[in-house]
Amino acid sequence: MTRNTHVPMFKRKRTGQTDYSKRKSMIVSRSVILSIRISNKHSTFQFIEPKIEGDSIKSSCHSSQITKLGWKGSGKSLYGLYLTGYLAGKKAKSAGLDKAILYIGRREFGSGLKIIYALKGVIDAGIDITANNDIFPDSEKFKTDATQKIIEEINSKYG
Repeated sequence: MTRNTHVPMFKRKRTGQTDYSKRKSMIVSRSVILSIRISNKHSTFQFIEPKIEGDSIKSSCHSSQITKLGWKGSGKSLYGLYLTGYLAGKKAKSAGLDKAILYIGRREFGSGLKIIYALKGVIDAGIDITANNDIFPDSEKFKTDATQKIIEEINSKYG
């Protein structure tokens, strides 16, 4: 009689959504995770506290929230990602978060990616995230009239 030795793989690992060894190390570290997801039209930022029994979201932000502040552009453009990241960082600061670790799933991280502009916005809002400053674009790039107006609106609303 032969035995079946097939070991099933978790669906999220099979589809490439979750790196379980990285997730385990984040749960053990007990630090807050910043998850940034960019879809076809929008972007979502979540500050997550991982726990064994289930994750809890401490703060979140969606790019549709910057349109309510007067942003006319796309939520996934470079400026839209920066502004959404800035808003997410300010909301996290008001929720009592000061430090986070960036988690982008199984995607590779490198210079020139859109996610770097989002990360720059979160760091400029005052959240401490470990990153090499060489990968970030020049800060003067975001000093346009439209972005400055929305940044002032965010600062007046969230301090």
